[in-house]
Amino acid sequence: MKAFTQVGQKRFNQVKPENINDNTRAVIDQYNGRMDAQNMPTSLIDQDKFVAPTATDSVISGSRKTDWQGQTQSYYRVRRFNTTEGGLNYYEPDNVIDLNATDWSSGWNNLTSVNTDYRNFYLEFTSQEGSLNGCMDINFRRGTDIVTPGSGGNTEVGQDHWIQWGLFVNDLLVCDTGRVYPRLENLSVPFKILCGTQQIRIEIKFKTIFTQAAKKITSGDTQKNNLEIYGSHIWVCNTRK
Repeated sequence: MKAFTQVGQKRFNQVKPENINDNTRAVIDQYNGRMDAQNMPTSLIDQDKFVAPTATDSVISGSRKTDWQGQTQSYYRVRRFNTTEGGLNYYEPDNVIDLNATDWSSGWNNLTSVNTDYRNFYLEFTSQEGSLNGCMDINFRRGTDIVTPGSGGNTEVGQDHWIQWGLFVNDLLVCDTGRVYPRLENLSVPFKILCGTQQIRIEIKFKTIFTQAAKKITSGDTQKNNLEIYGSHIWVCNTRK
């Protein structure tokens, strides 16, 4: 395709609206096959000829999954929040993961394997060639703790503890939060990648540290190390090429 300049531009001349509008319009006309609104009357296309989208919505083990299939794009979503699927109060965590007792590693840990309540918290679908864009949301608290040794006095521990959340597509990290130090936090991380016609699995993983600071005080002391999750959400749009 070659677009010819409709209005020429000369050096030192003033740039007028037609220099931009007419030249841009000529290029767009070529992309549209020289067709405009006058070539296609509104009565030509009947709305009954448009294919309606399909949608499904279900709750499996506390995780709500929604699929929406259109003609040019599809949406997929999985969410789990304390005030909806869990039915709890907004100030109560949907789930508390005891990192003292839970089997987790120093690398990336998948929520679906660390806690059985999250075994269905993932997205799995067949994508169409094009792109995937969406967002990962995580609302959580990882705080410090007060330890009271047998000899008396209080000691705050866990100030150096950090946690990092990442979103994985087919086991490849596509976005992450970076290290988040003790706090109550709500994080939203957008992402976009290209994809082919293939099977897709999207899931959230985390990695963290635990120093067991209480053991340095005395062997009889205990230290809480809870990861409180109030809500989590993944949505993705598959735009077809």
